[in-house]
Amino acid sequence: MIFEKQYLPQFREADRDGYVGLRGYMNYFQDMATHYMHNLGKGNDTIPEKYGIVWMYTKYRMQVFKKADFTGEIKLETWVPQWKLSSIIHQNLRISRDGEEYARGTLECCLYHLEKKRLVRLKEIEFPANIAENRDLAMPEFRKLPTEMAGMEYAYTHKIRYTDLDKTGHMTNLKYVDLFLNASDSGFYENFQIEELELHFLRQCYEKEVLHVYKKRDGRRLSLLAVNDDKVPCAAAELLGRKEGA
Repeated sequence: MIFEKQYLPQFREADRDGYVGLRGYMNYFQDMATHYMHNLGKGNDTIPEKYGIVWMYTKYRMQVFKKADFTGEIKLETWVPQWKLSSIIHQNLRISRDGEEYARGTLECCLYHLEKKRLVRLKEIEFPANIAENRDLAMPEFRKLPTEMAGMEYAYTHKIRYTDLDKTGHMTNLKYVDLFLNASDSGFYENFQIEELELHFLRQCYEKEVLHVYKKRDGRRLSLLAVNDDKVPCAAAELLGRKEGA
């Protein structure tokens, strides 16, 4: 089952250069992923109260081919490919305009029981087994991202506050996109055009906790790490810059 909608990009979603890129596309991804589950009646708007269970989004990967302006609508498509495990699924996204692909992405998510504090199987929320879509999306496999601070330089510190939180009480996933993008200034991004993001969530973080962000540049690759006061890794990411002349 493919869920799709047309959407007119808004100026609030634009980057510093005035066009919608990775940050806006990640917002679209989250919107489409949650809307899809909401339409199934299996979203985080209802399953915590009904089952005591929430979706946890553990990994994202997105490739950006072209930024969007505001001259017309874009097409957003999301679907769940056939899953192999009983507790983990993936969800794909494609963004296009007039048949031209602007971005694509995939995420990994699982179900977490709030009281038992452990992962549970899809059957625990009566998740429908007949929705998998046999549609290919040429995305690389998730990588193992560095979680060691060795060789990284300190960027800045962020204290988690009210507007960082979602219904589960921890810092919402999209806030980590901003957290890592803010590790560099606008001058950096003038010469580092983002082609890809991979983001892994390693630990839930809550209000009043402090996150220290570190980074390391290696050619086209920018590695990023957020740790708490105890230096425990909470999230890791890698940004890949576009090749010169591409």
